[in-house]
Amino acid sequence: MITVGIVGCGGHANTHAATIRDSSFAVLAACADIDPVRAEQFARTYGIANSYGSLKDMATGHKLDLLIIVAFPTVHPVLIREAIEYGIRHILCEKPLALNSEQARQIMELAESSGTLVVEGLMYRSHPQIARAKALLASGAIGDIRYIHAQFSDYASDNPGNWRNNRSQGGGSMTAKGCYLVDACNLFSGSRAKAAFCIESTNPDINVEVGETGTILYENGVTAQFETNHRSVWREEIKVCGTKGTLLIPHLIVTKTQKREIVLEMDGAYESRPMRSETFSFDVMSSYGLQLDNLYCCITEGAAPHFPVKDSVANYIVTDALMRSVASGKLEPVHWGD
Repeated sequence: MITVGIVGCGGHANTHAATIRDSSFAVLAACADIDPVRAEQFARTYGIANSYGSLKDMATGHKLDLLIIVAFPTVHPVLIREAIEYGIRHILCEKPLALNSEQARQIMELAESSGTLVVEGLMYRSHPQIARAKALLASGAIGDIRYIHAQFSDYASDNPGNWRNNRSQGGGSMTAKGCYLVDACNLFSGSRAKAAFCIESTNPDINVEVGETGTILYENGVTAQFETNHRSVWREEIKVCGTKGTLLIPHLIVTKTQKREIVLEMDGAYESRPMRSETFSFDVMSSYGLQLDNLYCCITEGAAPHFPVKDSVANYIVTDALMRSVASGKLEPVHWGD
């Protein structure tokens, strides 16, 4: 049994608490929030024995095997650093891990020097459809990859209490949704990004961007385009196009209770070559539960995380180029620092 603590008791913390409650190998021993009353209420809801008003107090009072950080993005780097200083050696930090590549590099270097496992909460990586999709692409199922298109959108509210609508808390559609798409494009491209272009839509009433349209060019010739939007119908899909066919994942990211599938579509360009399709289905399983399973194996068996922190750093390097492009209106090079 592993002992888990949560810092940040807002809305999304409920997902993690419920996931721990439903597991057979983890106990949620403590929670902390800058609002002690909210921490107390959260503790009562989930039957947590102890609640605190700070990470320091929680870390002092408990030996935690795993800390889950579910706070505002702007304080994620600070909380990670504090947790490591308090001796916590396994940390799951909700996305975004950082606000730029420099912060992400610093987190990775601190994690490596202290022997700490830090994982960013892109839980979709733990679903078996991702490993299967990678294997299909590696086998040449759709030929050579040429183009990727990804979309993640939903009709979010203008609630000022939601960090996604507050720039000072690290909000915006890039940090809330674009982080998944940049990662998926990097993951499936099979190469390193060399340049990026991005435009964004901003809601002037809340002074935060509500949508991005981005293009990433890769060293192997693959082009990826993605769209995020907080004012659109819910979509979370990716399409990888190759010289022989297309791999489509209709539900890429958020899965708790729905089935997942991968669809291969082959040919179809001409009447003489009708489209052929093949579907790979997956049973209902929670990506959050699978993420926790992987972390348990990391803690108890020394397993590798499904989403290593070096991949987070790579994503933020690409995101930096995308954000520079928003400011310049031009295609920007991706600076890898080597």
